[in-house]
Amino acid sequence: MTKHISSRFGFKRHLAENGFTRTELVLEPADAMAGEAPAEASPLATFIHLSDLHVCDAKSPARIEFLDRYADPDYATREIIDYVGTYRPQEFLTLQVIEAMVQAANSIAVGPLLGAEVDGVLITGDVIDNGQANELEWYRQLMEGGPVSSASGQANLIEAAHGTHPAFTDDHYYKPDTTGSQRTIEKWGMVPVPGLEVAAQAEFVATGLTHPWYAIHGNHDAMLQGMVPPTDELNSLVTGSQKLSGVANGVDPREVFAEFSEVGPANYPSTELLTQTPVTQDSARRFVEMNDWVSSHTDCGHDHGLSVDQKVAYWTRDFGDVRVIALDTVNVWGGWQGCIDPQQFSWLTELLSQSIGKYVVLTSHHPLQDLFNGYAPEGEQKPHLKDEVANLLGAYPNVIAWISGHVHDHNISFQESQSGAWGFWQIRTGSHMDWPQQARVIEIAKTQDGRIAIGTQVFDHFGNSILSLPDLADLGAADLAEPRCLAGISRVLAANDWQRFAGSNSLEVLEGTPADRNAWLWLQDPFATA
Repeated sequence: MTKHISSRFGFKRHLAENGFTRTELVLEPADAMAGEAPAEASPLATFIHLSDLHVCDAKSPARIEFLDRYADPDYATREIIDYVGTYRPQEFLTLQVIEAMVQAANSIAVGPLLGAEVDGVLITGDVIDNGQANELEWYRQLMEGGPVSSASGQANLIEAAHGTHPAFTDDHYYKPDTTGSQRTIEKWGMVPVPGLEVAAQAEFVATGLTHPWYAIHGNHDAMLQGMVPPTDELNSLVTGSQKLSGVANGVDPREVFAEFSEVGPANYPSTELLTQTPVTQDSARRFVEMNDWVSSHTDCGHDHGLSVDQKVAYWTRDFGDVRVIALDTVNVWGGWQGCIDPQQFSWLTELLSQSIGKYVVLTSHHPLQDLFNGYAPEGEQKPHLKDEVANLLGAYPNVIAWISGHVHDHNISFQESQSGAWGFWQIRTGSHMDWPQQARVIEIAKTQDGRIAIGTQVFDHFGNSILSLPDLADLGAADLAEPRCLAGISRVLAANDWQRFAGSNSLEVLEGTPADRNAWLWLQDPFATA
């Protein structure tokens, strides 16, 4: 039996001289499993869960990294802005992280807890970062295998070698090729790695997933920064030669934030409020439409869940006695939180009534509690939200789990039915973009005593085990040529993201408790005889 037992990257804290905390990684053994293990169980299905890949064109003219600084620990605005999330120091290494995770997933032939073969990989949305066609192509290549590079907006890599990456133009960003004194080195200890920027864009041959894999639609797959629907004007911006780079002098930043919203409508600020920087234009950055996203999963000769005949991103598939229902929870009218549109809700209602003899596992990008984006323009039908969905599901004791992402954390909770007679487990898995850059194996089984057991265990990607920021200074050109090394660099940068030292999106929140990572979850078997 092939088993893949996860080690967990932990961390320790110490105070830097400037009074801010800094994080260094240390290796810790795998967490013990929380909950009772089944003495004997018959496996029903085994899935690998990847979420929030965020394949990122870090040079995109339409990204708004400059707003992130208002949540920095040393900014006065941190008292009112806990987190923004438009910039991470490791975001230019997303391709290498995903490659390292694909290699790790491929190494898992069977579930580590019950030993059944893996049925498939569920990828729960935000596979791309800014809704761009070039990001979608890179994602597809990473999943299918073959040559891939994150170079964009330029004819070659010479521009990057001379420091023209638009995200690295001032001291509020991590500038990996800079060896002189700068804010991120002095305040946060972010060690420079000469050559890293060029290495990050170098072409490599992606391995490709060997397991069958199935795609779920997320808000970043559809919209700018995951919240603003594309327009002709914004499409001209993203394919053009002027990058949004800062807040204009004399402009109150609150004006810029005013139209950003988790509930629609949401819009980008007027360019009159912002500064711009010249960049090389790239038509491949055009924004993705739903047809593009669906077609990228259906015109490749493989089956990734979506239907060739329908241009919608929700679907269902049976894995023996387990029926997976994949929902599209994106509100296409704007806002980064989710909902279910009326057509899909009718489809779900009918499908559940036809699934009485199956164990039902729901999967989506947004978890149930984040389905509160009820916006629709005048004249359009209002979408369905969390209470309506919970009431619908509560009528079906054969709904046993809901697998999602979106929040970028490891989290497990129980959703009780309205009657209290039964319920299902909600399982969220963290992001490849943020700490701890892990995925999860989910194994479902039934036991002889009339119960359902769901075992979950997280696993690390195959990035090199770089334990601390100072270790980055010892890396050479040969190290930087290896995607696994770059993935290891991304992980240590993610663990030292200065905005993650405290607050609602801290490192501790993202990694969850031990019981949110490796656990046995139990339910009464709805089909067991009394």
